[in-house]
Amino acid sequence: MRLNVYIPRPSFSSYLCYPDMFGHYKEFSQHAERRTANYLPFYNLHFIFAGKGYVKEAGRWIELTAGNGFLYGKNLVQEYKADLQEPWDIRWIHFDGVGLEQLFAGKGWGAAWLFSFGKIDRFIQLTDDLYRLGEVFESTNEPKISAVLYEILVELLQNSEDLQGLSLLTYKDKIRRSADYIQANCTRSLKLEEMAAIAGYSSYYFNRMFHQIMDKTPFQYLLECRILHAKALLVSSRMSIKQIALESGFAQSSYFIQIFRRYEQVPPNEYRKMYS
Repeated sequence: MRLNVYIPRPSFSSYLCYPDMFGHYKEFSQHAERRTANYLPFYNLHFIFAGKGYVKEAGRWIELTAGNGFLYGKNLVQEYKADLQEPWDIRWIHFDGVGLEQLFAGKGWGAAWLFSFGKIDRFIQLTDDLYRLGEVFESTNEPKISAVLYEILVELLQNSEDLQGLSLLTYKDKIRRSADYIQANCTRSLKLEEMAAIAGYSSYYFNRMFHQIMDKTPFQYLLECRILHAKALLVSSRMSIKQIALESGFAQSSYFIQIFRRYEQVPPNEYRKMYS
């Protein structure tokens, strides 16, 4: 199977990202590329979903399998190939855009970035969405195409690790699952032990890993979720400030007002006047 989708150049020149072409190869053992420097003026991203193949870096072939991928920056020397016996099921995108160097923080800039990725079903869904938009291309779909590609790139950066750091993916999945639990239960009293149990970690280890991955402590995240809930009630209801404090998980309205002002720079009643 070989799917190649070519996209006309966009009419708007300032998309953060936009594809030039993309495709899907499966059971194609002859798939091999060898490009010289400055040959391909686009980023070149590949996701492997089954089988295996090889990328040549620093003079040696590196085997990649399902759940691995690679990204080349623009104009790089590129050499990769499918395994002859177990050719990879691979989806790929050539793209460019504005500000991608900052988005990728140097990944793929001087050499291929080899990575592992999680949420495989999500990447299949997103690339399928991209293929559908490309195969029945309409110029009015340019913003959607750019948005789907951007979602792919952000999901990649949030759910991937360099190949030498595979174990951190497991930590990220567990911490994000606990973060979702905190958000869904933010209006009731939550103890650190309960949050940690969702991830399967001790309280101390959970607190440390949560801060490392989310860049905030579990209780800071809990407060943010409660403030978001309170903001929605302030705008959408006529409840008193005291009622909103209680409904948002705060035992005392004075503490709620203090925390709300810290996050929003205005007290709750002023926020309500501004946005209701």
